[in-house]
Amino acid sequence: MENEAREKKKINKGNMLIIVTIVVLTIIVVITAVLNRENIEERMELQESGGFLVTMAERTYVVSMKILMGLEPMEVSASPRGQLRNFTGVPLVAILDYFYIDYSEVGTVVFTSLDGFAAAISIEEATDETNTFIVFKESGQALGTREEGGLGPYMVVVALDQFPNRWARYLMEVTLL
Repeated sequence: MENEAREKKKINKGNMLIIVTIVVLTIIVVITAVLNRENIEERMELQESGGFLVTMAERTYVVSMKILMGLEPMEVSASPRGQLRNFTGVPLVAILDYFYIDYSEVGTVVFTSLDGFAAAISIEEATDETNTFIVFKESGQALGTREEGGLGPYMVVVALDQFPNRWARYLMEVTLL
C-alpha cells in the first residue's frame, strides 16, 4: 500500500510538472506573438506593396519589383526532387551589389518568409550567381501572393540543391549575419 501511495505521488508530481511547463510555454508564445504582431503586420504591408527587405547590421534596404526588373531578370532552371522547374528572377548577389553591400565579413544569409519559415545558407552559396536567386515568376506566370494561393510574390530558389528544403516561399526578408 505504501509503495502504491508513493507511486501515485510521483505520477501526480510528474503530471503537475508537465502542466506547469505547458502553461509557461503557452505564456511565452502569447507574449512573443503580441510583441511581433506589429512587426509582422508592417512586413505584410510591405509585401502587399510589392517589396521585401535586405538587412545587414543596422541597415535595411527595401527591394521592389522595379529594382528587380532593372537588374535584368533571367530564366533559372532548378530540379528539386528530379522535377525540372523554370523560374524568372535575379541572382541574390546582383541585389547585394545594387545596394553596394559589403558582404566580405558575412558568414551566413538567412531568408525569412511571411509564414515564419526561415532558411540559412553560407555566404559563398548565397553569392554564387548560378545558385541563389530571388524569383518572381514560375513558367512565365507571376508567383502570386500567399492569400491568392501562390508562392510569392517573391521566393528564394537555391538552384543547385537537390531538395527545396532551403527555398523560401513568401520571402519577407534577407538577413546577412
